[in-house]
Amino acid sequence: PLSTLLPHIICYPPLLLPLCGGERRSFEDFLPLQHLRPDRVRIRGCLRQPCQIDSCSPPQVKHASIRCTGGGEASRCSVQCHRGFTITVLNGRGTPSNQKAIELVCFHGSWDREVSCELVDCGLPDQSHVYHAIFSCPWGTTFGKQCSFTCGPPAILQGDSDRLVCLEDGLWSFPEAYCKIECPEGLNISNAKLLTPQCVDSGHHVGSVCRYKCNPGFYVVGSLKTKTPRKYFKLECLEDGQWEENNCEPISCPALHNVFQGLYSCTNGLHYNTRCTLQCPDASENMEIRCAKDGKWTAEFTMCSTLQGSCSSPPDLHSVEYSCDQGMEIGDVCYPTCAVVVNVDLHDPVVLPSGVTVDALKHWMLPNAVQSIVCTGLMKWYPDPQNIHCIPSCEPFGGDGWCDTINNRAYCQYDGGDCCPSTLSTRKVIQFGADCSEDECTCRDPDAEENKSRAKHLDGEGGAGGRIQ
Repeated sequence: PLSTLLPHIICYPPLLLPLCGGERRSFEDFLPLQHLRPDRVRIRGCLRQPCQIDSCSPPQVKHASIRCTGGGEASRCSVQCHRGFTITVLNGRGTPSNQKAIELVCFHGSWDREVSCELVDCGLPDQSHVYHAIFSCPWGTTFGKQCSFTCGPPAILQGDSDRLVCLEDGLWSFPEAYCKIECPEGLNISNAKLLTPQCVDSGHHVGSVCRYKCNPGFYVVGSLKTKTPRKYFKLECLEDGQWEENNCEPISCPALHNVFQGLYSCTNGLHYNTRCTLQCPDASENMEIRCAKDGKWTAEFTMCSTLQGSCSSPPDLHSVEYSCDQGMEIGDVCYPTCAVVVNVDLHDPVVLPSGVTVDALKHWMLPNAVQSIVCTGLMKWYPDPQNIHCIPSCEPFGGDGWCDTINNRAYCQYDGGDCCPSTLSTRKVIQFGADCSEDECTCRDPDAEENKSRAKHLDGEGGAGGRIQ
């Protein structure tokens, strides 16, 4: 029976039998023979030898221990890397990284993959190991090597050891020191009292807080513009080892009436505790007033009795006309208006500094609008008509969502924020009309996010957004 021949004539893995001449035949090609030797089969004149099984030579891997089992096609070898080394697959099926052992299988006389044992490399340490540290690894970053670190200023080393060691699992050893950022003693704020006693010492960790209270007549900078000026503030130690910045500013008293212009002098402007002295032709009428801590004057000036007379008619200059219905005696006022020109936009009378013309007025300059001029005790008009000019009025459409070029200037509050994406709820600027020239349609507001850095530059050139006095 053919079944008795199969163990002697079938080779695995080929499914068809190779015969003489390189041909392949099916089972139908076999002829029944009466006398068969158990180790040979004659098929149509061809003699078949028993199947040969290929074997694999022992693998050669440096820095590894190798154990093999089985033989021939059933051979398997376990490769175990020495301490500090990890398996790397050079050819064949891959394996997860950072493995120390792997099994090789013999297949058709070759191992299913080629491997090597490579020295573990931890790579350069990053900031997560020691924050604010600067690492140095002159000996390398492989297994057993050490890296040292120093603390970048202003951080200070805290701990016993400044070294990390590369371990066999590819990770750096746990640091035995760290870099600590500290702030020095609390700042000495002028016109404020320190309320936190421990802040007089140094060595404050990040997040520490020092509390202050402004002296009488002084308030936290910027809070005077609010409904509730603040006296107390705190400074926090920041991550760069510096304290927050803040300060106290003096309260100011209201401006003195313009009729006294040229007749008085003050020790510190209009700020708290300043003393202003009115000087009359008759010294007995001189008087002194002081700005109190509540922002009010201790008294009011009264005009010197010996000063009597009137001012001359204000000249019509720079297209400005004046109406003086009250008269022109000391203390009387005149009202300026800009001459109306047909087909020309309305204009406002404003004060420009000496030497500045309307054509030279920049968009970031903020001139003072003039409602009236007064005849002073020196019988001179204030403000001086020589410095009063007419500039285009603001259109009544600020903050309507459309960027109007005529309003895109400090005098018109930069059109209520309509010309900058950051000051619009829609974040999209819509131009009104197509009459833009130069940068009239661009975001000019120095307080807008887009222009924070530019505002500083303009401040250096002439006080961007500052009021012209």
